[in-house]
Amino acid sequence: MADKKYPVLYATSVKGTIFRHCGIYNTIYFNIYNNKELEDKPYYLEYMDETRKEVYKAIQNKFTMSQPLKVTNDHKIFIIFRGNVDMRDVKTFCKMMLQELEYFTEGVHKADYAELETMFMEIGRAPTFMKASKVGEKLTQTDILDKIMVHMDGHDQPQDNGCLTPYTDYVDFKEEEKRQNLKNEELEEVVEW
Repeated sequence: MADKKYPVLYATSVKGTIFRHCGIYNTIYFNIYNNKELEDKPYYLEYMDETRKEVYKAIQNKFTMSQPLKVTNDHKIFIIFRGNVDMRDVKTFCKMMLQELEYFTEGVHKADYAELETMFMEIGRAPTFMKASKVGEKLTQTDILDKIMVHMDGHDQPQDNGCLTPYTDYVDFKEEEKRQNLKNEELEEVVEW
């Protein structure tokens, strides 16, 4: 029987992490798309960029017992989990964040979600003897994600779950920042030497 090959996620170094070179870990990919109809709203695109970053932090904070780590390969972000993690809980949490985003923006959003097992390797380091036969291709250079991807759509009853920054708070923050910048520019113009 042939050994099962695992798609590989690479890191420049595994030092300083609790993840082992050639370790096999549960992995998720979660990407939320912009709602084209909302792109004209003030600060919406900036808000979505910040929210995507916030989503990964929320996942890491929610599942701390599973010691999640964010890994970027070819500009795609993955989260790997070291400890025991119930992948159904992870998927439910991602759906919940999508639902909350829809509550804040008052628009339907879509997302891609995938879960799989990957091998985590350090770039330029040879695979360990016991795992050499299990090393597959780099995950981002395969079609595995396309085959297992689940598309998450809008929800009937969006609600605030307390995980993400509300859109109105973000707009208020940006407006205040804009007012402060204008005030600072006016002060600089008044000063004479």
